[in-house]
Amino acid sequence: MAKTKKTTVAESNALTMTQDAYDELKRELELRINVTRKEIAEEIKAAMDLGDLSENHAYTVAMEKKEMNENRILELEDILAIAKIVAGNKTDNFVNIGEPVEIQNVETKKNRIVVLVGTEESKAANPTEGKISVDSPIGKAIYNSMIGDVVDVSLQDKVVKYKVVKFAKKAA
Repeated sequence: MAKTKKTTVAESNALTMTQDAYDELKRELELRINVTRKEIAEEIKAAMDLGDLSENHAYTVAMEKKEMNENRILELEDILAIAKIVAGNKTDNFVNIGEPVEIQNVETKKNRIVVLVGTEESKAANPTEGKISVDSPIGKAIYNSMIGDVVDVSLQDKVVKYKVVKFAKKAA
């Protein structure tokens, strides 16, 4: 029987992320609603007290901050509404977000341990710490691959082959 890949979350509307990333976005949302909104409202009130709003730079800046904050609140609410939290699942052989995995450059035989982070966690990606985005070339290649697979990673000027060796204990 041929191997088949399990259905990926990317095939639906969900954004996959780790519990840590979800919690961080939730904290940011709560901060923006409960703290930043109040600070901006105070800035707007102080600017209004200065008089003529048509030529009031402080008022204009405060209103722009308000708009940016409200837009980010809406964005965070949308993200959290469709977020799918993934936890390391070593009951199957598929590489998923949040799972440390050992990969080997087939040409150099050099191994490294990486952890995939979700799309919304891309800012947390740090290849020197072994955290790579699922949207990066390596991330795209190994996401949802199976232990033992050899995948092609398309770089700017070449294709590098990596073997997915095994699940690891932690990122390097």
